[in-house]
Amino acid sequence: MMRNTVWIIVLITLGCRSKEPVLSINPAQLIGTWTSQSVSGSKKPYSRWTFKSDSVYVVDDALKKCQPVTNLSYYRYWLEGDHLVMRYEGITNGLVSIPDIRRRIIAITANEFVLNTPYQVLEKCP
Repeated sequence: MMRNTVWIIVLITLGCRSKEPVLSINPAQLIGTWTSQSVSGSKKPYSRWTFKSDSVYVVDDALKKCQPVTNLSYYRYWLEGDHLVMRYEGITNGLVSIPDIRRRIIAITANEFVLNTPYQVLEKCP
């Protein structure tokens, strides 16, 4: 009887533990140009991201600069809770589909936001 009571208490305790809070992110917070160290593995050390209302343009660059990115390939993006989901909308050869990119936003302020896996800190350009 005592053993059953202990197991019930353990199960209740495990079931009641709190989960990580989900960030409240307004998509308008992302609009603008952001810079960071590149995590793509390219030989260029910096990365620039320009968010518009429903699309994001990303480029790796040799210099850290705040010029908005304007290129032909872009990603359509949306937020799912605290995850940034990006779907490639550029030209492909059509043989291999490019999977969606899902990055968890672990912190966001007016001047920077932090992505997890891989860890990346993006700073907002003035």
